[in-house]
Amino acid sequence: MNKTLVLTAICADRPGLIQMLSEVIFKHEASWEESSMAHLSGQFAGILTVNVNEDLIPALEKDLRGLSDHGMAVTLNESADTPDIANEQTIWLDLTCHDKPGIMREVSNVFVAQGISVQSLDTEVVSASMSGGDMFVAGAQLLVAKDFDMDLLQEALEGLSDDLMVDLSLADDE
Repeated sequence: MNKTLVLTAICADRPGLIQMLSEVIFKHEASWEESSMAHLSGQFAGILTVNVNEDLIPALEKDLRGLSDHGMAVTLNESADTPDIANEQTIWLDLTCHDKPGIMREVSNVFVAQGISVQSLDTEVVSASMSGGDMFVAGAQLLVAKDFDMDLLQEALEGLSDDLMVDLSLADDE
């Protein structure tokens, strides 16, 4: 029987890291499925799922942990059962405001209070050429109930700061 594993990998960025991971995965007849890779402050950070025969998991895990000899820290977790998403919908969030300590904490508190699950999140701080300050910019894919009130989310987020701009849209509206 096959199982899905979630892997994370991090190390100093350099050419060949994805190839190194893919060789180990291929060696154990596993299938590389979803992935997201990024370069952050000189580090390679990746998360991916692999589908593999459960009998091969111990050997795969041993070889992936062996990548630490090359400076790569890899963690493995068995995939959790996915919830029934028939009663859920995806919304997109784009958020921009002046950067300040704690802004992501405030935003995440709103998510928790409204029962929102974050499916993906990308953030960055960019220079605001007009004002001379730094701007916090976030883009997120959020999973919410079908009857979710997007207006309440908009109000709660905009209430965090006078300069916070929020754009919400249903994934189906693209």
